[in-house]
Amino acid sequence: MKDWIIKNYNELLTICKKVSREVDCYDLLQVCVEQFIKNKKINELPENERLFFFARIVRNNWYNVSAPYGQIYKKFKFVESTNLEIKDEPYQEKIGIEWVNKEIEKLKDEEWYYGRLFELYIEEGCSIKNLSIRTTIPMANVSRDINRVRKKLNQKRKKYYDGL
Repeated sequence: MKDWIIKNYNELLTICKKVSREVDCYDLLQVCVEQFIKNKKINELPENERLFFFARIVRNNWYNVSAPYGQIYKKFKFVESTNLEIKDEPYQEKIGIEWVNKEIEKLKDEEWYYGRLFELYIEEGCSIKNLSIRTTIPMANVSRDINRVRKKLNQKRKKYYDGL
């Protein structure tokens, strides 16, 4: 097999160049030759069909992202950009735990049930199921109410960021 590859190296490279770009053909050739050597069917094929078999391996590797070549080289392609214009943006303070605690306190003043339930959920760090068991509130109600408070906090967070 090694002799066949050495003898037909230029043809194999030409196949890779026809399928891929010039800069990628050597990497593609390397991966495809490895697959070609590891394939058990190669020894059973007549010599005149081996080039077609190799061409099929090349085609599959080039056009299929889940093929070995695609996994190594195509999955993470980086594009160089020479025109980088980065704007200076003022620093925006991230919302901290103090803001969240303040909002929960406001919520407890407005709607004590939701505020206290969410506070228990956060402080205890337990699941909705465990919170339901501990409070004897049905799990569906706990889940609905926790999600309601989350949505309300997310809306307030968005308004807060929009106001900056």
